[in-house]
Amino acid sequence: MPETHSKYFFNKENEGQIANGADVIIVTDNFSTPENIGNIIRLAANVNASKVIVVGSEGCRMSKVNKTAGAAIGHVPVEWCNLDNLEVPDGYQMVALETAEGAINLYTERLPVKLLLVLGNEKYGVSKEILKRCHHAVYIPMPGSIKSMNVSHAAAVSLFEWMRQNM
Repeated sequence: MPETHSKYFFNKENEGQIANGADVIIVTDNFSTPENIGNIIRLAANVNASKVIVVGSEGCRMSKVNKTAGAAIGHVPVEWCNLDNLEVPDGYQMVALETAEGAINLYTERLPVKLLLVLGNEKYGVSKEILKRCHHAVYIPMPGSIKSMNVSHAAAVSLFEWMRQNM
């Protein structure tokens, strides 16, 4: 069996190209676990997100964020802000990944080409203040007996679905 190394595997033929004009910005809403912020930064680099916006989470230890993000640090800009400073850039739609009333199945929804994806706190989800500002919410269907997922796993599912729709 040949060795597998992603740095040798990915090239222009098999790395995947996102359509011209498509972009995603990831917003984390008051995450309490620095490792989850680090995982989101790494995912952002995987899908070529233009930035990660960290709302709240002032108490997170940067050493843990950086350790988890690993090589992704420096590849994706990370902005820290409070809720009052969170702005939706022109042309983007803010969509929450949340099991809120009226949420739409992620796999039946055409996600915006320019997406501001909001991920909620590990315990409480997306805050009501941010949810009110969202264009809509999407959820990940879960047919199994457990109806919850780690936020970084849910982020991976939704980000790669957005990427699949924009390749």
